[in-house]
Amino acid sequence: MEPERGTPEYWARIRPDAPAVIHGDTVMTYREWNDKADRVAKGLAALGLGQGDRLGIRFRLGIEWFVIQRALQKLGVPQVAVNWKLTPDEAFYIIADSGARGLACNDADVTGWDRPDVGLLITVGQSADAPGVRYEDLLDTPVTEPRFGPLRPNLVLYTSGTTGAPRGVPPLDRSTIKDVERLMRYTASVAAVPPRPDSCVTLLTLPVHHGAGPKEAADTCAEGGTVVVLDPYDAEEALRLIDRHKVQVWSTVPTMLLRIQNLPGHVLDRYDLSSLTALSTGAAAVPQSLKEWLVDRLGEGVLWEAYGASEAGMISYARPEYQLTKPGTSGIPYEGVDIAIVDEHWNRLPPGEAGEIAVNTPVVISSYLGRDKLDEDAVKDGFYRTGDIGHLDEDGFLFITDRIKDMIVAGGVNIYPAEIEKILVQHPAVLDAAVIGIPQDDFGEQPMAFVVADPAAEPSEKDLLAFLDGRLASYKRPRRFAFVEELPVSPMGKVQKHVLRAPYWKGRERRV
Repeated sequence: MEPERGTPEYWARIRPDAPAVIHGDTVMTYREWNDKADRVAKGLAALGLGQGDRLGIRFRLGIEWFVIQRALQKLGVPQVAVNWKLTPDEAFYIIADSGARGLACNDADVTGWDRPDVGLLITVGQSADAPGVRYEDLLDTPVTEPRFGPLRPNLVLYTSGTTGAPRGVPPLDRSTIKDVERLMRYTASVAAVPPRPDSCVTLLTLPVHHGAGPKEAADTCAEGGTVVVLDPYDAEEALRLIDRHKVQVWSTVPTMLLRIQNLPGHVLDRYDLSSLTALSTGAAAVPQSLKEWLVDRLGEGVLWEAYGASEAGMISYARPEYQLTKPGTSGIPYEGVDIAIVDEHWNRLPPGEAGEIAVNTPVVISSYLGRDKLDEDAVKDGFYRTGDIGHLDEDGFLFITDRIKDMIVAGGVNIYPAEIEKILVQHPAVLDAAVIGIPQDDFGEQPMAFVVADPAAEPSEKDLLAFLDGRLASYKRPRRFAFVEELPVSPMGKVQKHVLRAPYWKGRERRV
């Protein structure tokens, strides 16, 4: 069997000694990658994993993730993305809800995963007496025949709505696509942003529990390029890696770029960034001042921006030439995407008028994993309501100005207030709670909790943070608290979060 062009098997044959992944001082070639993935795939198959199964993946960036996820692609097993910052209870919910057969993780301490409801446990870097099956032992599996598989992220991504209960976004089932030509045009358009030189060198700093990180890795490896991995993120180390490895493409989030902007001038001048041909950012609001600084620092042809949603895929992109001429834009639609600005009754609004952003892409979901079909409040005639407010200008460029949903985006990571509120009100001294996002220069937004407390108990901020410890991942915890006598509510009794937000966002050019 001949390998499909653009897969690691293909490059293992064409460029076997070319570096596929670099992490620190460790280099994995395409030959080594393919050999390790074959061994792990056979070892997992021997454990009963195969077509029709799913496996949870809870990983920090590292070479082992590349091997295991490629092994799963060879087996045709979708990956259920599990944020490594989640508490065990939060992670167990995702594993159970998705129907995953088990969990692969590179946690330093895996004792918390040694419980029957995890199922198959795959570990990295553990001793021989540790629970689960060691990745290192899977690498010893003898291989007699090569395995093949398409190189595309096959992910179940978990997202939350206003209920705060995470729901799985299933991977695309290509057999259900009616307009294959449209899908192909769309896929090619998304893959071309940002453009990549042949055998390019990419810096990967995005996590692999979101769609963007695996997509970035796949797009680079499809062209036989090299992925340079950095985790944990450090602004100066990112510059050092760009300089050392002559990185050409980097997709990142505004928080990471803001940390670079805040470095002292003499530190910035220490590194040569001229190898960068494309720097792409998104997942959160990008301050225009940051865009201008990046253009001044890197030149006018480097900065790209992209906008997407888990339920609808990538939606729009802004080329470098529009970063200054169309300030604040999130760009134009990808091929095969239709963007509509609608009112509450799905009526299209004219250019310049703000409303909810609704999108029709070839990959809009019809339902969440294991849930009923989405009703017309969410999807109608192929259009998905994003929950964001924006407008289109006369030239068809999208501008995002506000958010209908209460989701908070901190450093490119989604945080769902209802999830925080649900746990806060479990505290015996908390009568009610509302969480909003307030501006934070480094992360874009941060959660703030308004708490109605029992006057007889008077819990402190320290008390509430201690209560949240172990119940909620650290990045979701409120960074500020306000103790109030009551929350503002509408005549229907719904908390009016816009009233809570107003003082904190006053005078801001964007409220997302």
